[in-house]
Amino acid sequence: MIDKNKVKKNFSSAEEYDNHTSYHNITMAMISESVKEFNKNGKFLKILDIGCGTAQGYYLLKTNLNQGGFKYFGLDIAIGLLNKAKKNDGAFLINGDAELLPFKPDKFDVIYSNITIHWLNDIDIFLLRCKTSLKNDGIMIFVFLISGTLQELKESFKYDENGSGLKFHEFPEIGSYKEKIEAFGLNIEHCDIIEYTETAESSLRLLKKINLLGAKNTFDNNNHKTGLLRKGLKNYDKNYRNEDNMVYCTYKIAYLIISKKIKSL
Repeated sequence: MIDKNKVKKNFSSAEEYDNHTSYHNITMAMISESVKEFNKNGKFLKILDIGCGTAQGYYLLKTNLNQGGFKYFGLDIAIGLLNKAKKNDGAFLINGDAELLPFKPDKFDVIYSNITIHWLNDIDIFLLRCKTSLKNDGIMIFVFLISGTLQELKESFKYDENGSGLKFHEFPEIGSYKEKIEAFGLNIEHCDIIEYTETAESSLRLLKKINLLGAKNTFDNNNHKTGLLRKGLKNYDKNYRNEDNMVYCTYKIAYLIISKKIKSL
């Protein structure tokens, strides 16, 4: 189970977060294009960004949605990131938990979450609250890390043949999440799996990049000794280098566009 207080602390203290959100920026651009495609008729939209961070999504939407206009609500559990957001009268920023969405039914035309929901403990209550908050003709866009992410880390920090070592966060299986979404009477209109590779000169520098994104939630810092950590880093440097002699890690990312099923009369 994810420790929510740890998540708050880690993301709030992620220094220079916006300068290191590499794959986040790629997927946010994709979300922006999907919202633009959804809003071809140019109507005014109410948009909820769950796990908004410093609200960079607001500024990209503001640039790309040149028809209809929109009202943006950004929600994040990490008050430190919200405090780093630029002040703007068009963005309503809320410090809150994604599993406890504080909104009225049928409020939003678009609900999206970019690289967040894999940190949730109860995806079922999250889906229920999103479904309730979404208008019948609206869409949800969920982008999240799935099983296979940071597999190189897991392999490098196995300390014996039995696989014992650092405890890592288990990212969800895409199949199980799709089943849950459909069980709530929601349509998966689009599903894509994206693979992104991050590189650095050494495993230590790579771990620092991961930590800069707050993703040190991925492993239990208290579950190892310094000597074992050094051994794991040495394994990483030895076994996971590309043709340019850079150490790498892999992120596997699910991109889902979801709509409500409207009951026929």
